[in-house]
Amino acid sequence: MKVVFDGHCGICQASMVKLFEMFGTQIEPVDFRTYDNVAQIHPDLRETACKARMHVIKNDRVYGGAEAVVQLMGLHSFYRWPTKLYYLPPIGWITERIYDWVSHNRFKLSKLLGLKVPACTDACQIHSHKKED
Repeated sequence: MKVVFDGHCGICQASMVKLFEMFGTQIEPVDFRTYDNVAQIHPDLRETACKARMHVIKNDRVYGGAEAVVQLMGLHSFYRWPTKLYYLPPIGWITERIYDWVSHNRFKLSKLLGLKVPACTDACQIHSHKKED
């Protein structure tokens, strides 16, 4: 399972370290910034979407945002059954709104939480984006 993240963002980098600790070789971290064109990773990906949200590619299907997290958590037997709740209305919609808010405010939140993420500069601030995934 590929996990596409923003390598210019310290919080995103720290998240990938934690995910790799949890799932090891079950995931393949992919920094979209190392590609000239994100379509090289998967034809359905767009750069603006990759800047705004994490993506998971599983069985050639792209999942973004909270649904990507749901796919990742499904790798762990403890979280497998609760992740199914995401697909019950309105849980998925609410979860995506929360994910978008956190994504939009990730730089401010890192400061508030006292996280040391020196690589997290303007790249972590999503000023405005439209969901493209």
